[in-house]
Amino acid sequence: MKIIYKMACRNIFRRKSRSSLLIIIIATGVFAASFVVAFINGWANSCFVEHIDMQTSYLQIHANAFSDTNDVSEFMDKQTIKEALDAVSEVSCASYRLKTNALLSTAQTSVGLTLIGVDRDEEIKVSSIYSTIDSCHGTFFESDIARPIVISQRSADRLNVALKSRIIISMQSSSGEIQKVQFRVGGLFQTNSKRFDNVTAFVQNTDLMPYLDIPDGVVHEVAVAVNNLQECNKAKQKLSRLLPEHDVKKWDEVYPLMQLLGAWQKIANFLFLALFFTALAFSIANFMLMSVLERKGEFSMLKKVGMGGNHITLMIVIETLFVTLIGTMIGLILCLIVVLISSKSGIDIQFIFNNQAGYGFGTIIYPMINKRDFVHIFALVSIISMMASISPVKKVLK
Repeated sequence: MKIIYKMACRNIFRRKSRSSLLIIIIATGVFAASFVVAFINGWANSCFVEHIDMQTSYLQIHANAFSDTNDVSEFMDKQTIKEALDAVSEVSCASYRLKTNALLSTAQTSVGLTLIGVDRDEEIKVSSIYSTIDSCHGTFFESDIARPIVISQRSADRLNVALKSRIIISMQSSSGEIQKVQFRVGGLFQTNSKRFDNVTAFVQNTDLMPYLDIPDGVVHEVAVAVNNLQECNKAKQKLSRLLPEHDVKKWDEVYPLMQLLGAWQKIANFLFLALFFTALAFSIANFMLMSVLERKGEFSMLKKVGMGGNHITLMIVIETLFVTLIGTMIGLILCLIVVLISSKSGIDIQFIFNNQAGYGFGTIIYPMINKRDFVHIFALVSIISMMASISPVKKVLK
């Protein structure tokens, strides 16, 4: 067996130019495939982070009948929720919200959206909405404006309003009465999601509470932040047990499209790897076939001196594996270096979208790749290299 390994190693560097070219091709293919995987991972992570930080937080808690209709009469006792959250170690903080459907009106037009009443100090701990408000576009409830409302820049354009403009908000109380209240624009936010921006506005819960005709100490929604994403499932299970009469949802359950996005990420990674490595398999097979055909006389001599077909087959497979693994290691190391650099600076893809954001993810992508991806790529390349050696082996054994 040692002799076979030695012969395989020597055969690799017998034609240095050919072996070097094959190693370069494999390294390039592996680098390209692994970097595409890293880019897709970064893009998907950008979507997830945008969704969690700006829209849903990690977990949301509602009354069972509230989620689908935003019915203001379906409220929860704040103290009950708070006691349950305090009992779960994975929970880091929470924002207790009021929530209702509302119509925002100006002299020019009207816009229907979801109005969320928040406590600023609680909200900034679970949401990054405040960070999207430029200094020239107001603040997140830090001004002295009476009854401020924070709307998106897109909604402001539709309503034709600016900072300190008056907006009439129409909403229905729990008793069914229509309430009309005047607010002033206190801030303009803009996330990377047009869908969210077009249907969301924020007010202070102390300004909203008197017009909903609901008891003190109740909330419609609780946005919960956990210590890290990996603890999300565990926190949900604990809260579901502590609050059996409430609806506890994870971030990807609040917006199921995120589950679909996660599935598409895996499919896209698989398709790209399959495409790259199929092309790579043909290259490896072609190079090894040329190498084998040049050594037909050598293989005939080895057979005459007693080396069996199985040993010759093993030698060719080992040659193929050695060359492939060298190229794979170089490709993965190159990918790791590029990912480490680009994960700090990011890759700006704004030009693809004509300088317009709003598709649910940031225009700067930070590639990321994990150990599992490297293991998958390494295993796939090893399997493909062995499959690519089948054709050369058949030629030898004829």
